[in-house]
Amino acid sequence: MRGDMMFDKLLGKWRLAKGRTTAEAKQVSTPDISRVIKIRAPEQASEKPTIAISVDPVELADKAEAAVDSLSGQFDAWMSADLDNLIASWNAANVPEATPEAYRAVFMAAHNIRGVAGSYGYPAISRLCGSLATLLSDTHPGENSALINLHVEACRAAFIGVGKGDGSDSVADAVCDALEQSVASKAGAN
Repeated sequence: MRGDMMFDKLLGKWRLAKGRTTAEAKQVSTPDISRVIKIRAPEQASEKPTIAISVDPVELADKAEAAVDSLSGQFDAWMSADLDNLIASWNAANVPEATPEAYRAVFMAAHNIRGVAGSYGYPAISRLCGSLATLLSDTHPGENSALINLHVEACRAAFIGVGKGDGSDSVADAVCDALEQSVASKAGAN
């Protein structure tokens, strides 16, 4: 019996402690968070100021064209710098001990030029660099050096020949076609 009395006594203390905790929890007030979080009243949330703006599409187009024209003088310098980067990357990769990272640098230079050359007014260079990037995506160091070199030199020639008349455009297109076909046949052989 003595064990039962001790158990009842412990159980009674536990019930008493549990009751106090519940009572204490009920007495604790919820903290005021309004100083931290600002809540807008529902009627304020629906009120949004509106501003009427009228835009003339012709005027907007003229402004955009003027902005591009103001930058077009820099396109040649940017293209020249991008081609210098491509040539330098190829010179670093065109060595017997070339690493995959060196070829990756040539790929990135060609990929970047492909993305901007058309916007700069060099569609042939964009095509050539697209073809070069395709070739490099499946090329290991030391492979396809002659074809890579042809692409790089064709890019340089296309840059020099821009604006020299319709003859240079047709030559650039013919070179692009031939190099794209060479890359396609390489890709088909792999």
